[in-house]
Amino acid sequence: MSRHIIDRAELKAEGPRVKRFLELQRREGIHPVIKELSKRGRPEHGARMKQFLRIERAEAT
Repeated sequence: MSRHIIDRAELKAEGPRVKRFLELQRREGIHPVIKELSKRGRPEHGARMKQFLRIERAEAT
């Protein structure tokens, strides 16, 4: 069976629309919400990860 005409090995992010979008995003900078989220501290004890792993192992109650 041959490949479909639109099947491509890689998607190319080129063209005027993509370039314009990237230009606008770079000009706007980082959104304030993203800045606030990056300032948050991460829990040292890893309780959240323990809960995710417990759920993954189907031990949820």
